[in-house]
This record gives sequence, C-alpha cells and structure tokens, in this order.
Amino acid sequence: MKTLLALSAAFMLGAPASAALLYDAHSCTPGISCAVTSHGSSLGTGPSNADFQSFFAANLGFDTSADTFTWTASSNANGYFFGNVSDSQYAINTSYLWNSSGVICCTIDEPYAIADGNDHNLFIGSDIYGQSGQQYLWAEFIANPGGTFALTGIPLQLTPQAYSMLGADLISVQFLAIDNSDRILARWSQGWLEFDPASSSNPGIPEPATALLALPLLLLLRRRSKLSR
Repeated sequence: MKTLLALSAAFMLGAPASAALLYDAHSCTPGISCAVTSHGSSLGTGPSNADFQSFFAANLGFDTSADTFTWTASSNANGYFFGNVSDSQYAINTSYLWNSSGVICCTIDEPYAIADGNDHNLFIGSDIYGQSGQQYLWAEFIANPGGTFALTGIPLQLTPQAYSMLGADLISVQFLAIDNSDRILARWSQGWLEFDPASSSNPGIPEPATALLALPLLLLLRRRSKLSR
C-alpha cells in the first residue's frame, strides 16, 4: 500500500515550476469596498461515488469497492468541480478536484482545503502542512489544477506595502474566494482583506514557506490512528 509519505515525495519531486504571482493587499468591507466578484460555474452533476472509489483505490491502495463517499460541490466555468470529501471506511477527509476525466486531487488529509477556483483555473485554499510546494503566504496557497497529493502551488509574493501592513498578522490570513480578475477575498485577525494582482515593476517580498518535512509521516500516523479507533 502506498503511504502518504511516498505520495508526498513523489508530488514534491514532480511539481513543475511556475512564475511567481505578485499581490498587493488592502483592508475592505464586503459589499462596499471589496471588489471581488463571482466567477462562472458548470452545469452537470460533477463527481460520482465511483469516481472517488477509483481515485483513492489507485492512489492510496485501499479496497474502496464497498466504500461510500460524501462530498460538497462547487465549480468554475471550465468543468472543474471542487469541495470536501469524506468516506465511510477509511477516515478519508480531504478536499478534491474533479473534471470530466475523473478525480484529479487530493490524498492529503484535512485541514488541507480548496476554498475556491476561478475561470482561469487558479485555485486557492489553506495548506498548513506546506505540501503545495510553492506557497509563501503562510498556510494560504494559490495553485494550478495539477498534483495528486495536493494541488501544484504557484509562488506567491507580496508587495512591500502589503507585507508591511500585514506584519505578524500575516499568519491569520485565510483565503476565501477568487474572481476572474484574480482578486482574492480573505479574512484576517483585523477583518476583511482584498488581494489584488500587482505590477511586476513593484518588487515583491516572498514570505518564507512553512513546509515541515516530517508532516507527511505524521499524516500517515494520524490516519492509522483514526482507523484503529
């Protein structure tokens, strides 16, 4: 049976590099000064129980033939569905990404979460384990659709102004929504934030990543602990 440690190593070695995205940030009030809007959505039913059975059997080595999955479903205009998924047999509880070819991601355990995805196929969420690989904004990530263990992170940089404003409260930021202008709505310790794409002529400051190399093994032990209860 493949372990989460092995899956993590394969993901981190295989993740392609992406150009960094530069963001500015400012406080805002939803419905008044926050400019983040909605994006498109897809018709159709999205994933099926059989899709999840196939994905987790192939990537975790479990016999899921009799497993029952429960999931939430949001989507963008390009046929990607995403949300949370859990099962009845193996204590699976994670986020997923699905398109017409089947479930693409993820085998990482909760509290990893995909929060939203726009029609440019940019996905945002929280990853306290640092397995998105390219994240710089503490636990929050922006990512491409690729990756089986976790989505393929894109390097994220902040303008000096944004970094100065957030300061030590950077760690309280939680991404919630992304629109088709790639603007990101977030919560933090002092209320609401909007992250806006910034000009590349404004040099960014990368925030140190918080990946912990031992965490994939801890995740495996955690799942085994759940199964033994």
